[in-house]
Amino acid sequence: MNVRLHWSFAGQILLSCTVVLTCALMALTMALHHQIPVIIACCSILLISLLTLLVLLSRLTAHRQRVLATLEDGIKSIKDGDLSLRISPTSDPELTSLIELYNQLTTNLKQQKQKLNQKELVLDSIVQASPMATLLLDKHHHIVYHNAAARQLLSKQAGALTGSKLETACDALPAPLAQALSLGYTGMLSFEQQEQKHTFYLGIEQVTLNYQPHTLVICKNVSAEQNREEIMLWKNAIRLISHELNNSLAPIQSLTSSAQTMLNQQKHLELLPDMLDTISQRAHNLSEFIQRYAEYARLPAPSSATHAIAPLLDRLQTFYPFTLLGTIPDYSGDFDLAQVEQVLLNLLKNAHESGSDKSEISVQVVRDQSRLRFAIVDRGCGIQPGNLHQALQPFYSTKSQGTGLGLSLCHDIITAHQGQLRLRNREKGGLMVEFDLPLGENGQ
Repeated sequence: MNVRLHWSFAGQILLSCTVVLTCALMALTMALHHQIPVIIACCSILLISLLTLLVLLSRLTAHRQRVLATLEDGIKSIKDGDLSLRISPTSDPELTSLIELYNQLTTNLKQQKQKLNQKELVLDSIVQASPMATLLLDKHHHIVYHNAAARQLLSKQAGALTGSKLETACDALPAPLAQALSLGYTGMLSFEQQEQKHTFYLGIEQVTLNYQPHTLVICKNVSAEQNREEIMLWKNAIRLISHELNNSLAPIQSLTSSAQTMLNQQKHLELLPDMLDTISQRAHNLSEFIQRYAEYARLPAPSSATHAIAPLLDRLQTFYPFTLLGTIPDYSGDFDLAQVEQVLLNLLKNAHESGSDKSEISVQVVRDQSRLRFAIVDRGCGIQPGNLHQALQPFYSTKSQGTGLGLSLCHDIITAHQGQLRLRNREKGGLMVEFDLPLGENGQ
């Protein structure tokens, strides 16, 4: 009996046929021995053998069918998300192997599901505790998920948000913010309401959840952070302007007092011309300093036209020499010539003042689809990695005598040309500054 338990299904069928055939031969021998007619004996034994074989095979197949039906039910349960069904081992070694694989599969899926549920709970806790309002929309713009910050922003209860459309949920928001959310705007949004300035950060991202397209919407009120940053910028500006004014006015006041004393005493009058020249120079420097701030505050919109790149680079060589990487480009760009020339002058001036050898200062211009990409590189001291994000802010400078307006002005000019200005430290020392400009008409 124990040996039979380990036989395969085909082996059991073969064994059943062998046993029935052996019994039939033995019965036929006995029938012939008792002189029973051959035809009657053969027909009777054949009929009995077939019936016996049919009963044996039906029992074997019935058991196998029950096991296969149980496996089918288990697979359907997995499809429906039910992993609780387990199947007991059977005597058929082939089905036993299949059942073991099924049980291992359900165990592994159950463990993975538990781990995934734990991760989802942790992620949900993080999102719910986040100060950034988070909404998940289905393809019909119905809200399927939201966190506490979203309910607070929209002034809605959880039951009122789930399943509602985004446009309906935004009815309590200020009109500019509601319109930006409905249009899928991404970026910083500022507007005034009740004589107060409000600034929000909006982000829209397309995601796939359960093989279905969804839209992730995030929104955060950054008015307080923006106000603090603006206050710090103004404090830095006032501190810097005050420092520069004192540096210029103090010697002017001192020299003026000394000149007045000389005139009153009629002594050392030969020094007056030098003193007046010094006063004039300090006043001129102070005037230039104030003029730079005025230019930054009233930067005009770019007056774009088609300009060749090669003549522009030739003019820059006379002010701040550099090495041109690659051939002189024959492209033309669509930009404000005076503003872009000022950008390149500022960047080349910074490269020459960075401590880099002049032979290591290079410029490269390449075409990238519908844009022209400029790169200015040097081998100077670069910028500390933690300060790269601050270098483009107004009034931030790494130079002891810097005003902190050069890079910020360059950034504003390139942004006005629908481009981006990026800073990156080079691996072996130095700085790379990149920006892009629109290509001229017909890509010429």
